[in-house]
Order: sequence, then C-alpha cells, then structure tokens
Amino acid sequence: MGWLTHCKSMLFPLALILHTGSLEKYIYSRRLDYTVNRIKLILAAALTLVILPLTASAVPLMTETIENNYYFTWDKHTYMYASIIDFYQDQPDVWNDGVWIGTGDGLDQSLSWAHTLPPGLQVPPDAVTKATIKIDGEYVDMRGNLVEIQGTWDWNPLEHMWTDNTVYSLTAVDQAGFWNGGFLGVNIFAGETDLRIDEAVLMMDYAYAVPEPAGMVLMGLGLAGAIIYRRIRRA
Repeated sequence: MGWLTHCKSMLFPLALILHTGSLEKYIYSRRLDYTVNRIKLILAAALTLVILPLTASAVPLMTETIENNYYFTWDKHTYMYASIIDFYQDQPDVWNDGVWIGTGDGLDQSLSWAHTLPPGLQVPPDAVTKATIKIDGEYVDMRGNLVEIQGTWDWNPLEHMWTDNTVYSLTAVDQAGFWNGGFLGVNIFAGETDLRIDEAVLMMDYAYAVPEPAGMVLMGLGLAGAIIYRRIRRA
C-alpha cells in the first residue's frame, strides 16, 4: 500500500494543476525558481571569492607538471601540450588523495588554481586549434556546484555520475584575451556538503603565427640598413 499512497501524493498536485488550467504557470514558476537559485549560487560564489582572500584558511596543496605529446584516452587524441595539476593532502601522486571542499564544517567552499599556458602564446595572431580540460573529482553527489574558467561561469556543473570526472571543450572559446595571460585560471564553488578534487589536466593543440614573407623581407632590409649605418658611422 505504501507505493499506492506515494503515487496518489504525486498525482494529486498534477490533477489540481490540470483542473485549474495553470500548467503553463506551474512550468514557468519552476523554471523561474531554477534561474533564481542559479543566480544565488553565482552571487554567493563571487562573494566567497572576494571574502576568502581576506580570511585565514589552509592553502590547498598542488603540483603542476608540463608534458608534451600527451595522449588523452577519452577522445583518443594526442595533444601537443598538457598542464597536469595534482591536488593532494599529504604527498603528491598518491591515488585516492585530493583536496576536499564544500559547505561542511571546516571546509573551504571553493578551490582555485591556474594552468601554465605555452610560452609566448598570444591569440591572435597565434591560434588554439583544440583544447580540453578534464577535472577529476570524487564524491560529487549532486549538481549544486559552479565551475568558472578564466572569468566565465557558463559551464556545466561537475559530473556526478559514474567516475565523477568532467571534461570541458575549450576549442570554440572566442572570448578576447582568454589565452593571453600566460595562465588559465579555474575555480570551483561547491554547493555540496563535501566533494574532492584530485587532478585537473589542460590539454592543447596550438600554432604560433608565422611571419608573412613580405614582413620577413622588410625585417631583413631593416637589419641590413642598420648594419650599413653602423659601418658608415665607424668609418
């Protein structure tokens, strides 16, 4: 009888909505509630980012490793460049060890880090042809978190199914200056009681701009002129 009572409790509000002809109003209110809750989370995250530097808290432990020709098993692609950040509590490169964040007692509610970008990269004139970031998490029990990448908040929450690993494609990002600061900043604001971040990997294919032939000729003429001028002055 328990399941029958449960079904009745679910069907009664639906029948009432259909009877009163307010289904559209109900759907609109649910969407509005979702939007308001997401705005509240974003505002809380922004406030936390402002307040946290002013308060004393434990600095999360992390190490960064740069690798070339990094093979990513998820998309079976070998990337030219990878920045691998390992989060840990006691010592790096230990399985099942990471940094805990959340709303629980004694936990910081956000975690921030930065990936080192390839040296001298400036887009444009340089180009990023393919870019992916993978965030390896554990115990992500709901989608109440927010992810910020280089100042943008329009990313999906961390994945909470199966492996708790989340992959974001950055290939189509067209925000001005996104790749030009030398570092790619990432922040996670946790709405869960607790979750753990173990590793983050930024993978990139990129191409430096090649000077045009005309520009190289002008540069050569300029250098030749400078050499001739110096010789004339010495004479």
